Order: sequence, then structure tokens, then C-alpha cells
Amino acid sequence: MHRFTRISKVRFEDCDLAGIVFYPNYIRMLTRLTEDWFSEALSVPWGIMHQERKLGFPTVDLQVAFKNASRLDEMLEWSLEVLKLGSRSLTIGVSARCQGEERVTIKMTMVSVNLVPGGISSRVIPADLRAGMKSFLTESETG
Repeated sequence: MHRFTRISKVRFEDCDLAGIVFYPNYIRMLTRLTEDWFSEALSVPWGIMHQERKLGFPTVDLQVAFKNASRLDEMLEWSLEVLKLGSRSLTIGVSARCQGEERVTIKMTMVSVNLVPGGISSRVIPADLRAGMKSFLTESETG
């Protein structure tokens, strides 16, 4: 098992008037991290996944714990791992740290879906993505 990590700078646009990250912006940062994970670690950029493969992974459950404030110009180290891998869904664990101090922890469940005209329906996670996701799995729990 390994983790997907990225470093990101806290920018002015991320902060409120107090100069700390406005809490909804952590979700935007999470989305960027997840998109990078699919593109770089799983080798399926979201444009190809959505437009060509007609596949999506919408969030169906999101749990966020805000531990400490993050401030303008700080560098956050983001870490992603797969906590649970089912046949049609996966749960990831994400944390952001700055100089070893935990700032936010996130647990997010996503479901594999078909993106087709007429509606969205769940589908089995494709084998290529599942194989890549499995290398980030922390638990032996798969479905």
C-alpha cells in the first residue's frame, strides 16, 4: 500500500478575512487532489473518464474534521489512501498537514456511475481503475 501525496500552497483566494482557509475551500482542494489522483496515479484523467468513458465517481458521503487553522502562504501536504474498495464504490481517507501538524481529515465515499443520457446509474468499477485503486488500499476489505 502506498499513499498519493501532493503539496499545495494556501492562496489568498482560499482565505477569509481573518487570513485562514475558509472551510468550504478545503472541499475544493480535496476535489483537486482527487482529480490529480485519478489522472496521475490511476492514469485516467477526468476529461477522458467523463467524456470518453462516460464514467463518473460522485461523492455520496463526506465526513470532515477541522483540526487546526491553515493560513495564507502555508504549504499543505495532502495525503490520500483507499480505506475500503467495494465492487461499485470506494471510500478514501485524506489528510492535510503543515509542518507535521494535522489541519483537516476527510473520509469520502464515491460511487462508480455511468454518465449516459437519460440518467445516471451505478456500475461496477472498471478493472483498470480497480487495480490501481487497490495499490492504495490500507485495509484488506474489498468487495
